[in-house]
Amino acid sequence: LISIGILPLILWGSYFYLKNPGKEGLGELFKTFLAGTFSVIPVLLFHKWLLGDVMQGLQNSWNLEDHQFLKAVIQLSLMTIFILVFVSLFAVINALFKKRSDKNHPKKSIYRKLYHLTPILLVFLMFLAIDGSSQLLNKQSFLLSMAGSVILFAMVEEYFKYIINPFLVRQKIHSISTAMVYALFVGLAFAFVENILFFYVNQGSSNFENIVTYRTFFTSLLHIGASGILGYFYGISLFSNALMTTSEITKKHYKIPPWLHRFIKKDTGFKSISITQGFFIAALIHAIFNLMLHQSLKMGAALLVSGLTGAVIILLNSKKSQTQYGLIGTNVMPEIDFERLRLKIEVLRGMNDIKEKVIT
Repeated sequence: LISIGILPLILWGSYFYLKNPGKEGLGELFKTFLAGTFSVIPVLLFHKWLLGDVMQGLQNSWNLEDHQFLKAVIQLSLMTIFILVFVSLFAVINALFKKRSDKNHPKKSIYRKLYHLTPILLVFLMFLAIDGSSQLLNKQSFLLSMAGSVILFAMVEEYFKYIINPFLVRQKIHSISTAMVYALFVGLAFAFVENILFFYVNQGSSNFENIVTYRTFFTSLLHIGASGILGYFYGISLFSNALMTTSEITKKHYKIPPWLHRFIKKDTGFKSISITQGFFIAALIHAIFNLMLHQSLKMGAALLVSGLTGAVIILLNSKKSQTQYGLIGTNVMPEIDFERLRLKIEVLRGMNDIKEKVIT
């Protein structure tokens, strides 16, 4: 079974390594792969323990069968606590890892930044609103339905794959494409472990060969591709200062209202928007794929994954992904030079605004 599970690992791992524009070192990619295997642990606990033993015990003790909305609220609350516990655990491990690897320049844990929790908290608020509306309209819980459960499971899986990203070697990520490559290998690790577990459970099935073929060529690519999408937007969040400056010069946006400055910095807002975009796109594609499989629309699911793979390859090789934003703050582009450039651009923009007002 492990040998069968290695097949997609070799197939897709080799392909995306060869498509890797920066040709990241195999050693670093292997470390990323190992880190990615741990993303399966919280997902298994979530499925088997939290939504199994814990929720079943609460349902029997509190007689929640006749109170579907209350059951949904309790489930979302437990999930929030569960995720916060794992985020805190990963934060401690991450802080210790960084302290050992760079004793002269200790860094704060990346999990202390709010924007990493923004997507999953928005998902829970969204589900709470949808479930409340569903209860009022048809007296049924959307969260506890088949469709709601499939969508929620997809979002949770994508989130636990995503939070492995702060373990990536930050000082070696100089472009969005590099962040994508590391994230692709996190998705590959998740798919590798999940495939072995899935093959083990279904090894006596009459259509075992079909299961192996489909998971090797399509389900594995779904996990890899969804992680690649998240990696793209994660890379955008890493280089927020440079990208905000570029966006404001070319499009004049990402200007948040003045009153919002009291609660959130523009840089944090930019990061939150980027991470949330990537998370929702990846989770939505994952959820649609799962729903198609539940409806036995395997051809549609295969076409969806093929399109996702093509999109990831295009993003991986795009000009924006190839730009070496990570060189800002190094000898090639010192931070002070970048700040001077930003100041000069602001002055020129101000002068153009004055000219426009004078003309009008």
